[in-house]
Amino acid sequence: MTAIVLNTYSYIRTGIIETVLKKVSEILTSVSNAMHVSRQLSANEQIARFLLHEYPDHTYASLLAELNRKTLQDTYND
Repeated sequence: MTAIVLNTYSYIRTGIIETVLKKVSEILTSVSNAMHVSRQLSANEQIARFLLHEYPDHTYASLLAELNRKTLQDTYND
């Protein structure tokens, strides 16, 4: 039992556990951002159809591209 405590203490002291937890946190954050973006891009396809009459100078493709650009900019440039 003492050996386990001392080994764990040495891992904490050297920062190995902190490094591993930080990497896991980064991976989970990345997956969360990817899920958020993919769902928003799917929603943008439907939203562009509804907003098309508000922006007569845009086509469906150009309005969708603009919405997608703003989504990516808001998510990854913060």
